[in-house]
Amino acid sequence: MIINCKNKTFDFTIDAPPSKSLYHRELIVRFLCGDYSHLNILDTDSNDIRETKTVLQCLYNILKHSSYSLSSSNPEDNLSLETASNASQENSQENSNENSNENSNEEMDDSEKKNLTFFPCGESGSTLRLLIPVISALLLGEGRNKYGLDGFTIGTQGRLFDRPIKALRDAMRPHGIIIEKIPETRSIMVTGTMTPGDYKIDGRVSSQYISGLLMALTVFDEPCSVEVTGELKSVHYVELTQDVLAKYGCPATNEGNIYHPSAGGYSKAQSEKSTAESILNSTFKVEGDWSNGAFLLCMQRWSDIKVNNLNPDSKQGDKAILEYLELVDYVMNGKQADYKCKPDSFIFVDSKNNKIKNIYCDCTDIPDITPYMAVIAPFVFDKITFSGIDRLRIKESDRVKAVTTHLSNIGVRTVETDDELIVYRFTPGEDIKDKKIYLPAFNDHRMVMCAILLAVILKCEVDIDNIYCIRKSFPEFLGYIDRYF
Repeated sequence: MIINCKNKTFDFTIDAPPSKSLYHRELIVRFLCGDYSHLNILDTDSNDIRETKTVLQCLYNILKHSSYSLSSSNPEDNLSLETASNASQENSQENSNENSNENSNEEMDDSEKKNLTFFPCGESGSTLRLLIPVISALLLGEGRNKYGLDGFTIGTQGRLFDRPIKALRDAMRPHGIIIEKIPETRSIMVTGTMTPGDYKIDGRVSSQYISGLLMALTVFDEPCSVEVTGELKSVHYVELTQDVLAKYGCPATNEGNIYHPSAGGYSKAQSEKSTAESILNSTFKVEGDWSNGAFLLCMQRWSDIKVNNLNPDSKQGDKAILEYLELVDYVMNGKQADYKCKPDSFIFVDSKNNKIKNIYCDCTDIPDITPYMAVIAPFVFDKITFSGIDRLRIKESDRVKAVTTHLSNIGVRTVETDDELIVYRFTPGEDIKDKKIYLPAFNDHRMVMCAILLAVILKCEVDIDNIYCIRKSFPEFLGYIDRYF
């Protein structure tokens, strides 16, 4: 699709979409507390939220047609999930699986074949990472009714199958859960019996594994813990999970890197009438998303758009875009000598004689907004270094490669190392406004937004393939493209 920004000014008001991070967590925790009234898929839902709702719908159908009972006599009402007093059944003996490889290629004979159910996950990494532990606890948890199941499979699309899951696999295996990748179908098989206890997980890959375990272990009546080893990346998103759990009466506390979910928290929340009623009657509202809001706020610097629905008091980590854009504003307004780095900032400015020589941004905890920061940088700074970029390579695309491709296609010089990306100032050559620039989407919603930013800044035509992958997080923006671009 051609995005045409020639001779155009943009002056519209737009709301940031609901925060995906909070939306996923609200849906899952409310589901575990017994509220199934928000699982219908809305026209405005992003693809990732649709995947989580679909998985929860499938999970609800299994739980409903089992020895679980529903507290409401009207199935259309808000429902409360309760374990029937006689629901516990003897767990079937699980087949031992000693294969420690991430991929399973061995053929099973008939006696080894397992009774599995299926959950479609599409390309949503959040759905997969948050819900594998939750589904395991509900359907395969020790002492729980296993509904005749030996396990389940997760269907994937796009790059999701290729993204790492080793940290979660290694954390759950000592507690009875085997996670295997099936290359032939690009699906993930989960089998075994999940036991409560003390879990240990590497925090360097994804905070969503920790969030998924905290939500899952609250299912068990026995005390559990999650010890995070290594540096915990994107700690703010674990804090969001803690906030949502606490909101529904199931707090997960932590002492340093060791987290303690509430033993039997969901059962207690349902058994306490006041808590259960507050869950079922509370308004379901999710604050605006700072990840997509960052895209809009970057665009705002080169347009007259107005951005609403962003909570300035949010705990979302991507609110850090405000700090970056503060520096952008200082430089663009010729006041760079007045800029002062904040204590514990992810930004470090190297200045000499009141002039900025280089800027360093540690992007370890903000990988989703780093592409926006990188593509607007050459129009503001002479030189900027983005570090902590290793996780950008394992997103929906290799976002380091994607960003450097976009910048190279408009003539910006970049230097890339394993964990750093240096971006230099854009120097116009021939009149770029008269050219149509090809900026591939890489099947990545963030890269579509990066291409749109470049089109707005350069006021030119940009050819973006597969622009519709923006539906993954911001489907409403397609309407703005139709009306204004």
